[in-house]
Amino acid sequence: SARIPVYVLLIGMLVPSDERFGPVQAQGAVMFGLYFLGGSSAMLAAAVFKKTRSLRSGLLPFYMEMPPYRTPSPKSVLLMMWDSTRMFLRKVGKIILLTSIALWLLLSLPAHSAEADKVRSDTVAAQLADGATADDAQASGDTAARSYVMENSFAASIGRFVEPVFEPLGFDWRIDIGILGSFAAREVVVSTLGQIAAAENPDDPSAALSSMTYTEGPHQGEKLFSAPTIVAMLLFFVYALQCMSTIGALRRETNSWKWPAIAWSYMFVLAWVAGFAGYQITAAITG
Repeated sequence: SARIPVYVLLIGMLVPSDERFGPVQAQGAVMFGLYFLGGSSAMLAAAVFKKTRSLRSGLLPFYMEMPPYRTPSPKSVLLMMWDSTRMFLRKVGKIILLTSIALWLLLSLPAHSAEADKVRSDTVAAQLADGATADDAQASGDTAARSYVMENSFAASIGRFVEPVFEPLGFDWRIDIGILGSFAAREVVVSTLGQIAAAENPDDPSAALSSMTYTEGPHQGEKLFSAPTIVAMLLFFVYALQCMSTIGALRRETNSWKWPAIAWSYMFVLAWVAGFAGYQITAAITG
């Protein structure tokens, strides 16, 4: 379920809302296909690991007592709803909120106040010279100043440091920051991209995401969220193990860091390979 916000964001940018596969709405079909891919891959991985010597053991009899099924009472339904809501709010309040605040600080520091002011004044002057109104020129200057601070922030340095790992998938440093933040909670990638989009165009962040371009490198000026990049991101999120609570559960159940390390490593490699393949195939199809 943690993947849903990411899937909704990326599928909405990739597939038009009025597109259909026969009687089926295309966006829903793509969502189903991603979950089917994840489920079938999990069963295949389980079959492979079952044959490994370290996990093989003798068969033991298995018994499960089936409870009597009854229509749940309204009280039981409400209690289950409250428990699920409380768990989600706890996750939002602790993990997602704190991670989002940390990423916001990393995107905003160091402030580069003098440099940002110069960028603002130069942009305002250029806009006024081009005939823009004072309000429009000031808005453009503020956006340019925010973008300058963001592109020279601690987060940008971290994103550029890991960029060689993800560059073959079409990710730039801004997407890389979202990927790194998603290891605390997958939903963080949505809030991170939202913060970056708001810095570039606070009046319409959704449009800013679609119109983002590479700011440097061989693809400078090209659209960032192209079809190949979006497909690579979707496939990466299908396979990557980005949930720290899952890794913690593996650690508790195995009483070792061996299997959490193995699980994270092989799933990261699988996610990278799937994303790379998706990027290359989609690029070949779309030209």
